[in-house]
Amino acid sequence: MQSTTQIQPSNPPKDPIIAAVLSVLLLGGVGQMYLGQTKKGIILIVATIVLACIGVGFLVPFVGAYDAYVIGTKLKNGQPVGDMEFFWQASK
Repeated sequence: MQSTTQIQPSNPPKDPIIAAVLSVLLLGGVGQMYLGQTKKGIILIVATIVLACIGVGFLVPFVGAYDAYVIGTKLKNGQPVGDMEFFWQASK
């Protein structure tokens, strides 16, 4: 999905470690919601629930945690991110 809006860094910056912990503990998308990527967070939560039905839902929170950490670090460093930007796009 393409990002439609930019999320600007907050002052004080949100902690990427808190974002990662929230994602790993709470269905994979809560860390993204904490960072302001609400739409992406909801998609990750739904993916966790749907994939849990076939036994692989436990993977999404770990990918979500890594993504939340990378995106949170980018925001903490003062760079804006897209509302649907993922960790593999963050280095661009």
